[in-house]
Amino acid sequence: MYKVLIVDDVLALRQHVTSIIKQAVDSVEIIEATNGLDGVTKFEQNRPDMTVMDIVMPELTGIEAAQRIWEIDPRTKILFWSQFHRESFVRELGKIVPDEAIHGYALKTESDEKLLYAVTSVLVQDNPYIDPIVRSVQQTLKIPDESLNESEYGVLIDLLLGLTDKAIAMRQHISVRGAQNRIFTVSQKLLRGTDAHLKETAGMEVYNSRVRIVLEALRRGIVDVDYIRKFDDELDKWLEYRFKFVKEDQSEP
Repeated sequence: MYKVLIVDDVLALRQHVTSIIKQAVDSVEIIEATNGLDGVTKFEQNRPDMTVMDIVMPELTGIEAAQRIWEIDPRTKILFWSQFHRESFVRELGKIVPDEAIHGYALKTESDEKLLYAVTSVLVQDNPYIDPIVRSVQQTLKIPDESLNESEYGVLIDLLLGLTDKAIAMRQHISVRGAQNRIFTVSQKLLRGTDAHLKETAGMEVYNSRVRIVLEALRRGIVDVDYIRKFDDELDKWLEYRFKFVKEDQSEP
């Protein structure tokens, strides 16, 4: 008899996964956990043959819970079943998955047949299952991740705030050409491997490339809202000093 642990904070989803597993396996015992921390505890208590885990959960995320489980037993099978396949999740998983682990990814948004196949592959056949969408994300991760230096990060913030080349140059105390070169370098680091490299042309194409840079930075979590607000306040002070600009008071009368 197989023993399977299902870790998801939504009861209906745990029940759904249970029905899929029972279609794939004739003899199976199901153990349920309501969050990542509960999942680690239930794993230690029951040592299941496979764990089916959501990624976004309270207490511990699926990634954090999996890391603790693999520290207990690096060979255990974990099937991540989630609607989220963002690059950040795949990158984090890539850092912690042991070489000897049999694991997989399936998506809640896809058909039950895909989950059924994934369960059969991982649990019964001892074969990893990687969802094609996740596999495509993994391919992009083979491109070296280049970090931004301090000056490039400053340019990124200025792009996010919507400043022109001239304004960026004045803020960074460099020439307009120097600002354009830094924007180009940032684009190469953030957009390499995509179809959105910054073009040295004028007009809407450059604007769209700038939007892609900002969106990629936000998607990767390179900047956060609080940090943006800090720079926004600095920008107001700079505009007030340089152009005698006064920001309209948005507070309630």
